[in-house]
Amino acid sequence: MSAIKATAEDAASSAKAGVAKAKATADEKVEKAKTRDPLKKREVEEDKEDRKLQIESDERVEKAAHGPERTVAHTAGER
Repeated sequence: MSAIKATAEDAASSAKAGVAKAKATADEKVEKAKTRDPLKKREVEEDKEDRKLQIESDERVEKAAHGPERTVAHTAGER
């Protein structure tokens, strides 16, 4: 049962990370639309990439925490 729980938690982590990445992209587009300074636009783009990398890193850390729960011992006749 814990393997199912870990899978569900992994799916939740992925969904949460996807929402955060979409928000970072949307924020970046709004900020780029608001400014006329090309250097500022470049900074905004770099900030978005940094945020996405941080989100992906957080997702991997969160999924790694679910790893020990995945260990399931199967007995003969189970499947």
